[in-house]
Amino acid sequence: MKNLNFYLSKVSDADLNLTFNLANEKVARKWSLNPSKIKYLGHFRWLKKKLKKKDFHFWKLMKKSKCFGLVRIEKIKKKYELSYLISQKFRGKSLGSKMINLATKRILRIKPKTKIFAKSFVKNISSNKTLLKSNFIFVKKNKNINLYVYKK
Repeated sequence: MKNLNFYLSKVSDADLNLTFNLANEKVARKWSLNPSKIKYLGHFRWLKKKLKKKDFHFWKLMKKSKCFGLVRIEKIKKKYELSYLISQKFRGKSLGSKMINLATKRILRIKPKTKIFAKSFVKNISSNKTLLKSNFIFVKKNKNINLYVYKK
């Protein structure tokens, strides 16, 4: 899919059901660092709390009125971490790298000196390829997790 007309839209309270459903897709849970199924009330509280934080940036990848995936960049301890997912029906179309590129450009406009990290399971070949394609550089392997840093 061409990059034309794709854009990021800020996630809001109104996106509770959308974010809940995407995060609970079977494949999303499989490759999540926390693979447990998410409970609705817990997600509601998590989203409400996170959206109030200054260093939490959460967007939807959109084209027209359709959502293709989610990406967030948040400050955890003293570093920023990127996390993303593509809706199951849109995987395999290079949308992950499009979304990550839009998100990293946006965060670097807001905070130019930000160092962005990402993690992916070693066995999640698709995610590892997406991160590399999106200007992330492999830093190290820690057990079954690869750590990447964004190269500006």
